[in-house]
Amino acid sequence: MQKNIFLASYPKSGNTWLRSIIGNFYKFGKDFSLNDLKSIPLLSIKKHFDEFENKIYIENNELHFDWVSQNIIQCQHLLNTKSNHLNIFKTHSVRHKKFTNETVNAGFIYIVRDPRDIVVSFKNFTGKDFDEIINELLFEKKLMIGSNGIQELLSTWELNVQSWLNYSTVPRLIIKYEDLQLKPKSIVLKIKDFLNKIHKLKLNLNDHEIDQIIENTSFNNLKKLENRSGFDEATKHSKFFRSGTSNQWKDILSKSQIKLIEKNLQSMMKYFNYI
Repeated sequence: MQKNIFLASYPKSGNTWLRSIIGNFYKFGKDFSLNDLKSIPLLSIKKHFDEFENKIYIENNELHFDWVSQNIIQCQHLLNTKSNHLNIFKTHSVRHKKFTNETVNAGFIYIVRDPRDIVVSFKNFTGKDFDEIINELLFEKKLMIGSNGIQELLSTWELNVQSWLNYSTVPRLIIKYEDLQLKPKSIVLKIKDFLNKIHKLKLNLNDHEIDQIIENTSFNNLKKLENRSGFDEATKHSKFFRSGTSNQWKDILSKSQIKLIEKNLQSMMKYFNYI
């Protein structure tokens, strides 16, 4: 039985960009489209629990978070058993002890982004105001995020990042959004080598093919594809691929907002050389 791989992150940190790169690894040579991202779905969606009995629901026909937490590792067992190919799942969940473990998970890639830029990106994506987003990112330990009938425990930015850094019983690759921007070839090669190592996938892509994947999945090209055909992960507030740049926060956030973020996230931001 093969085990799954997670692509994990706090929202608006580059998870979808990462999915596009990995999706292009496996479909290289075919016309790349945003539909290819569907091959790397969220784990936490209702259809993955179709075979379970005695499901517990809350309002809006959503599955109860506690029930999902009790069954999500078994869910991964079933998905791994049913699949004859590699399962890769996206998640924004904090890695609490019931979410996944080495019995079902072969490893993970976590992509982290400067939280000050996340605030700006989240503002445009959700339509919430900056102070509300900053409060959630810094202090809402029980913050949930959901779609497709299931809630994930997002928690704060710091706890989300730390929970995956502390998950050391499986192979992992931690990458920075900013490094993917500045040195895409180096990071894309690391991703390829990581996947080859933990699943022996033999992604034998040459130098030219890697360059083509980087071009296919550049932010500008993803933006063009969304403008041409739309993207079902966009919201009424904003297109999904809006800016993609770093250091937007310098011209947008107030001094007091920046100070609040840096004061409360000082240790983790220093760890990733954001301050």
